[in-house]
Amino acid sequence: MSIFRNSMTRLASVVKTGAASGIAIFAASALQAQVAVAPLYAATPYAADSSKDLGFYFNSGLGPSFMPDFQSSRFGFPVNFHMDTGVRLSLTPGYNFLATSRLTLGGEFETGVIYNRVSQVLEANSPISLQGDYYQVPMLANLVLKINPDSSVVPYIGVGGGGDCSFARIDKPGFPGCETHSDRIDPAVQGMCGVSFRLNARTDVSLGYKYLAAFPDQGKYIGTHSVMANFTMKF
Repeated sequence: MSIFRNSMTRLASVVKTGAASGIAIFAASALQAQVAVAPLYAATPYAADSSKDLGFYFNSGLGPSFMPDFQSSRFGFPVNFHMDTGVRLSLTPGYNFLATSRLTLGGEFETGVIYNRVSQVLEANSPISLQGDYYQVPMLANLVLKINPDSSVVPYIGVGGGGDCSFARIDKPGFPGCETHSDRIDPAVQGMCGVSFRLNARTDVSLGYKYLAAFPDQGKYIGTHSVMANFTMKF
C-alpha cells in the first residue's frame, strides 16, 4: 500500500512538472510570435480603397497643343492652314458610377479652350500669305476606364464625342483692319490615354495624351494633339 501511495505521489509530481513546462513553452512561443508578427504588420503598405472612387470628381488639365497642317473652305474658298504650337486648357466634371478591385468606369463632360496661332494661310494658286488666330472650345461627353484602381499608379483610356466650336480670324500682315472671321460648330470625337498617380484617397495627378478630331467638311477632318498635365479632386 505504501509502495502504491509513493508511486501515485511521484506520478502527480511528474504531471505537475510537465504541465508547468508546457504552459511555459506555450507562453514563450506566443510571445515570440507576437514579437515577430508586429513588425510585419507595421511594415504593411497602405492599400488604396477603390470604393473612394465612386461619386463626383472634377478634373482640370493644361498642356501644349499641336495641329498638323490642314485645308479648309470655311472662308468660302479652299485655303491651307499652318499652325504654331498652342495651348489647351480642359475643365471636366465627371461621375464614377462603377468601381471594383479591377477597374473604375466613369462618365464626364469636358469643355475648355484650345488656342493655336495661325502662322500661315495660303490660298490655292496664290502667293499671298495670311496670318491669324484659331480657337476651339470642345464640348464632349467622355467615357473613361481606369485599370487596377487599388494601385497608386493607375493607367486609363477613354473616348468621347460631341461638338467643337471653332473661331478663326485671319488677316494680311501690314494691312490693319482687313480681317476675316469665321465661327462654326462641327461634330467632333476624341480619344485619350494616360497614367494617373494617387496622392491620397481624394486627389490624383496624371499625365495624358488627347487627340481631338473635328469634321468641318464631309470627308475631311481637323486634328489636334495635346499632352496634358491634370489634377483631379474627388468629392
